[in-house]
This record gives sequence, C-alpha cells and structure tokens, in this order.
Amino acid sequence: GQRTGYVGDRRRIWVVDNEEADRGLLVRILEPLGFEVTPFASGVDCLAGLRVCPPAQQPHAVFMDLAMPGLDGWASLHAIRSEGLSEAPAAIVSANAFDKALENDVGIAPEDFIVKPVRVAELLDWLGRRLSLQWIETERASTAEAALPSSPSGQGGDDAPKALPSIDVLRTLEDQVHAGYIRGVHKVLDQIAAAEPQCEPFVQRLRAMAKQFQLDAMAEVLREALARREGEPAAGVPPVQAQSGS
Repeated sequence: GQRTGYVGDRRRIWVVDNEEADRGLLVRILEPLGFEVTPFASGVDCLAGLRVCPPAQQPHAVFMDLAMPGLDGWASLHAIRSEGLSEAPAAIVSANAFDKALENDVGIAPEDFIVKPVRVAELLDWLGRRLSLQWIETERASTAEAALPSSPSGQGGDDAPKALPSIDVLRTLEDQVHAGYIRGVHKVLDQIAAAEPQCEPFVQRLRAMAKQFQLDAMAEVLREALARREGEPAAGVPPVQAQSGS
C-alpha cells in the first residue's frame, strides 16, 4: 500500500544538509506524511538550534549530510553526542557509499546510512524502524486506467501510439520508479515532454504522482503502458493473418 501518514503524535525531524535541493527533497517527502521538518544548512546551525531548543521541541530523529563545509556530519554528530544535546536517532545521508563502511564513535551503524540519491522507501523504512512507527497505508487503487490516455474502443487507432512514449523510454522511466529516484523520474518526464509533446496528458498524470511520491501508483501505470505498447503491431507491419490448413 501507499504510506500516507502514521499513527500517534506528530514527530519532529531535523534535516542537516548544505545542499538546498537535498534539504528540500526530504522536506517534500516527509511533510505530507505529517512530520514536522526543520531544515538546517550546516552542522553549525544545527548545533546552535539544539543548544537553544526547549525539551518539548527536541527532534525525534536527525538526517545528517556528511560532506558539509565548516563542520562535517561526523564532527556535528560527535558534538551533539559529546555535549549531550540530543539522543535522537540519526541517519547519515551521503552520496558516497564507501562512507558506510567507516568506523565511527557516534553510534552510527551501517543500516543508519542512506545513500544519495535518496530512495523514498529506504528513508521511510529507516524512520519506521527507528521511531517504531505504525504507518497508515491506503490500498493501492487501480490508477493505471485513469492515468493512461484511452485509445479508441475496439481499434488501435492512430492516436494510441501517439499517446504513450516509446517502449525504451517507458522502461527507462520504470527503472527510475523502481529505484525510487524521484529526481530521475522528473528528468525523464522533462525529456518526454520536450521530445514528444503529444504525450503531455501522460506526462502530467505521472508528474502529479511523482510530486506526491506515489511510487506504487506510477509503477502500475507504467506496467499498463508497457503492456499496451508491447501489444501494438510494429509500425507499417500488417497484422499476421491466420492461414487455414489446406
């Protein structure tokens, strides 16, 4: 099912990353699910925030980038722990997968690493584990039919092939969705919109789903689109006629 929220009190999440785009991505993923998200552009800002933060506003979890100018993620976490500023579980969000194997003195285990580009499911799975969340999920509705442009009933029609991107492009899009790479999904949709303007209704539907991080729904739409595309006769090739035996 699609995770739409969680049971219980609102949880506070702090996001520490010097890249505005990366901070914004986590905010857009988490806020619609009911989290109160506070972004910080540096470890220094995060430490300053914790030092003046009343107990009732302390974060329940922290997402910490590693490669930041000034005070990097490791030094920031070390200061947080050594000064007793917060005991909230922390996840390292890093573009470098090799950081996962590094030993550290701040209690970060390999499963507390999230490698960029961030995968939505991995992010939420970590929060679910560390905060013991009970997710609210909706049944996966059959959104595929609603999202796909309809071809004229009973015939392939010239409009049907035009309404959907090519099989190769659909598979590329499907790969991005399965990987949970929202930024990659938007990039492919931009390419489709530029190269195949006739696919605009399809692009708009998927873009709306991507903005809501509805990965399951997008995967279903793409399965349906691929099935439709693969069922079309090749361009210019007449359907094979069954021959009666002589």
